[in-house]
Amino acid sequence: MRPRTKALVAAGSGITVGLAGLALSTLPAGADDDPVLPAISAEELVTSTLEAEPPAFAGVAELTNELGLPAVPGVEELDFDSVRVFHDGAKGARVQVEREASELTFVKNADEAWAYDSQENTAKHLTWDEADIAAARGHAEAGMADPSQAAAEIIERLRPTSDITVDGTARVADRAAYELVLTPKPSEKTLLREITVAIDEETRVPLRFDVFANGTSDPVLSLGFVEFSTGAQDADLFQFTPPDGADVETTQADDVARAAGEHGAEGVEQRTTTVGDGWDTVVIGEVPADAPAVGDAEGAFGGSAEGGQDLAGILAQIGQPVSGEFGSGTYVRIAVGGAVLTEDGRIAAGAVPQQVLVDALDQQ
Repeated sequence: MRPRTKALVAAGSGITVGLAGLALSTLPAGADDDPVLPAISAEELVTSTLEAEPPAFAGVAELTNELGLPAVPGVEELDFDSVRVFHDGAKGARVQVEREASELTFVKNADEAWAYDSQENTAKHLTWDEADIAAARGHAEAGMADPSQAAAEIIERLRPTSDITVDGTARVADRAAYELVLTPKPSEKTLLREITVAIDEETRVPLRFDVFANGTSDPVLSLGFVEFSTGAQDADLFQFTPPDGADVETTQADDVARAAGEHGAEGVEQRTTTVGDGWDTVVIGEVPADAPAVGDAEGAFGGSAEGGQDLAGILAQIGQPVSGEFGSGTYVRIAVGGAVLTEDGRIAAGAVPQQVLVDALDQQ
């Protein structure tokens, strides 16, 4: 039976716990269906994947997750029907996240990036010039729910702290692919067992990745293509004009970079820090004072009539108390890790045990 597919978005003031991508969940193929491909070493496959220039392509991606996120009363879960991804082979990309009655659209080209929510009729517009193009690329691509990009980033970041092997072949979106396996080195403190990435033999585009947690035989997160084809794409796909009446917020990339680097600034992006690297990475950020409340006006969690419960109130209902040299807070566990929200307004998250999160906070 094919697993249910859905996308989950959880935002926690200042740190967005995103999808990390979109995953392919196909019916299991028999051994006879696995393609026969030339032998290749793990290092050669990794190097060729990271150095490959993506071709122009179009694809449809799906997500399957068993992350174990606790249900939050009063918070509606968002079901995504599918995600369509387009790339022009150069600097243009488009991602359309299709929901039951609305769509999220991300568009990027050489000069600008757009993020549009049809349900709210709101758009964020990022522009740049040659002087700030490096900063622009980082911020423009952060919101792209592109399986090929997400998987390539995983390989690059985890490569130094992983044992890497090639474990046979697979057929993904009707294309022949190698199965690359990244396993944390014994010194890594993580709740993850391994990540597998299916890499297209012809183009070296990552087509799918699966995340496995310790103690599980099935992936807790899968992300990838169910349809994938190469070829020139319509140039109009990589341009965007917001609909009439849309609320548009325009920002320049150098302003974003400046705001992110100024402690305490009321900028576009909260400053975050990391402790550790590779599989052990813990991200720590600050919860903005004006973070929106969640819940109904009746106060499903005892919140005020003006807007429901804040993030701390929600986590108190679904988490457990935790303390250390950093002070005290609330810990919430999911299948691939957890997060601690401190009473002084910080949040630490990672694919690591609770004590690693506490130790990271103690170092700050």
